[in-house]
Amino acid sequence: MSQNNPYMNNPYAGGGAPAPNYQQPQYPNYEPQQPQYYAAPSSKWNGMAIAGFVCSFFFSLIGLVLSIIGYSQTKKSGERGGDFALAGIIISAVSLALSILAIILFFVIFGTVITAATMQ
Repeated sequence: MSQNNPYMNNPYAGGGAPAPNYQQPQYPNYEPQQPQYYAAPSSKWNGMAIAGFVCSFFFSLIGLVLSIIGYSQTKKSGERGGDFALAGIIISAVSLALSILAIILFFVIFGTVITAATMQ
């Protein structure tokens, strides 16, 4: 009978070893957790911060004051626009510094020209 059965002469057959008894692992019962939701940042923009940013291009002193007020308000209330206020502060400060430097340079050059003209 072993010659008629093709599985008996197969060298790759299991050789009569019993098949392992695999069991599904046991997991403890648990309740699925609800997803965690976080409060979204306030979607309200701070008008003072935006006004300070816009004014910083045209009226540096007014833009500086509005940007400082807007920046402090955004820190306290959590409103959006703190980055605009910070940009307004930087732009206003640089613009004011360049304006003051230009005025000083103008008077130095103008004074030198007037002094040179009166000496001749």
